[in-house]
Amino acid sequence: MSHRYMMWCALRSYRIAGSIQHYRPHTACDAGSRCAFSSQDAGDGDPPATATDPPSSRKTFVRNATILVQQGCDIQELPVVVRKIGEDEFVSFVSDKIIRPPAPERANAKEGLDCSKQQSSPVSEAEAEAIKCIDKCHSIKGVLTVWDECRDGPGPDVAIRALEKILKVGNLLELKELEEANRFEGLVNAIVYHADAKAILDLLDELRSYLELPKTIDMLGNELVYRCSENTLTIEECCDAIEVLTQCRRPEMVEKFWSGIADQEKSITERNVHFVFTMLPCLKVSRRAVLAVLERRITVLWWQMSPNATIEVLQSLVVCKLSPYRVTQALARWLNTNIHAVAEDELGAVLEAFTNLGYSDAQIERALERYVRAKGVKIASQNLIVTILQHCQEFRLRNAHILNGCSEFFIANYALLEPSHVRAFFYPFGALDFVPANAIKFFDTINMFVDLHFGKIPPTDVIDIMFTYLCLERYPLNFVNRIFNPYFLDVLHAKTRPDRLDTVRGKLKVFDTGLTLECADYDGPLLPRDHSAKAVFHDGRIKRIVNYITTELEELAGGPECMTKFSVLQHLPVNSLYLVDIIFHPAGLGNVFSMNTMKERNINVAVLVHLPECFDSTGKYLSGPQVMRIRHLRRLGLKVVSLRFDALYRLKIHPKELRRYLVERMKCALDALPPPDENRDPAGGTP
Repeated sequence: MSHRYMMWCALRSYRIAGSIQHYRPHTACDAGSRCAFSSQDAGDGDPPATATDPPSSRKTFVRNATILVQQGCDIQELPVVVRKIGEDEFVSFVSDKIIRPPAPERANAKEGLDCSKQQSSPVSEAEAEAIKCIDKCHSIKGVLTVWDECRDGPGPDVAIRALEKILKVGNLLELKELEEANRFEGLVNAIVYHADAKAILDLLDELRSYLELPKTIDMLGNELVYRCSENTLTIEECCDAIEVLTQCRRPEMVEKFWSGIADQEKSITERNVHFVFTMLPCLKVSRRAVLAVLERRITVLWWQMSPNATIEVLQSLVVCKLSPYRVTQALARWLNTNIHAVAEDELGAVLEAFTNLGYSDAQIERALERYVRAKGVKIASQNLIVTILQHCQEFRLRNAHILNGCSEFFIANYALLEPSHVRAFFYPFGALDFVPANAIKFFDTINMFVDLHFGKIPPTDVIDIMFTYLCLERYPLNFVNRIFNPYFLDVLHAKTRPDRLDTVRGKLKVFDTGLTLECADYDGPLLPRDHSAKAVFHDGRIKRIVNYITTELEELAGGPECMTKFSVLQHLPVNSLYLVDIIFHPAGLGNVFSMNTMKERNINVAVLVHLPECFDSTGKYLSGPQVMRIRHLRRLGLKVVSLRFDALYRLKIHPKELRRYLVERMKCALDALPPPDENRDPAGGTP
């Protein structure tokens, strides 16, 4: 067959004004890629096939093609339906406004299509009798005999019941042989030509367990694709077709339903928008086109959506690993607007989805603040509080109202909490360097809970809890003997994943070092010093910016011999937390690594570069580990200067402003802290 043909195409009705579409046949449009197809439309000039027609009398073929669709600056290559309308002439169905050549047969074809839509007429007595006979059959042969006796053109209900009965009574081998027979193909054609979309969808749903019948599945699936291209399927039916064809392993058919969804953009309402979103994971090639339609609609519909619809939309985006800004912004606005009417489990599901999508904004923070302030200790779900705290930690929301409310919930409900949740309740406070307003009661409750359930808390969680104590300048001496215990350490190593073992060991060493530096009553260090050579992770952004401004730093230090980059002091464990970006030290005063921390105080200066993620969401407060890092360096006798990475990056091309910024920060250097007083009462700092 010749490949020279003309494409009768219509401009898409949903596209942005002024956009252009380019249509081109795909290489799959050859004779080898044709698939048998039956349809209600007799547009190719052939009359509708009957149940007794041989396969050769059926209509021609649907072919695969792609088009280039431009919407604004976005250009995509999408699949479309191409169908023969005459000798060497094809039409690409991409809209319900299709330019067709004049043909006398079209009137009859359209009339047949309209008749097929009116399937609501009751089943005739003859059809009801045929269905009863089919139900009594116990073999494929009996069903086909009843089917052959229906000479007056049995309706689709009889054909559907016959096919369902055949699937029920036949074994797989018989069905595979039967699929090649003309009688069976005529039965399927009767369904394809005359059944409504719901009946075809129900049949395909049953055929999910009969994937060994590819010809039957293809015929039913192709009919749905064709009806979608003619815009005769509703939005819900398009979604059902995508789902069932995905389960039938027909991804190439699924991708063609984008045109039906796009044509019915205005039919997407608050009642069905979540159905379309749940289909996104099934789409690959056309996902962007469908998502573009949904982004436009959700900005109009968000305020009318139900909580369940919102949850389904967000969970679909999580599965697709997509976070489109317009969708997430609209749903965040929905949460803030409807926070008073959202149940606890619904709020937890929405918030967890936002966390998984990596999205948070002022609307979400304001909604959580209002919710916690209104309900507080009346919240019944501890899972919701855990989800709120995880969201705050993930996006560094150092909101006093939210965190204080969560601490009050813990104090009021600690007796009902599961030991496995205590880490999730406590760790965000250390990560955000936030001490609750009710600090004494809060730390007493945490201390009592951990003491009571120590054996039930996972060992890695215990280490994180101890690390949090240290970040908040609390020194849990009553747990030291339990932690630095051979049995506990054996269990810790046995139950920790190998990929996390180095991180857990590092936190344990920081805990030991921190108590040694800050707590006078601690008899440490208890862990041996690590003398082995090891690589320490250092963020490449910090390395590059420090190397870029080395000249300015050397000038401030007094020369290259007065500055050392990227070093760990001998008094600290080899850990990325204690890696000092720059140290200013006097020339000729010996090796900075062997300085006397008791005598050489406020002589050496540690310069630290803090990345944006080292601060809270407002950029005002440093995280708990960074505050502890500064405190420990000051305990060792160093002055500490903090530099912001974003400021250095912005000023690196402005030498004068950069030098002025560095001088100002040097003037604000924090002096060294005195060593811990061995005679002081640590009760105020120890739970």
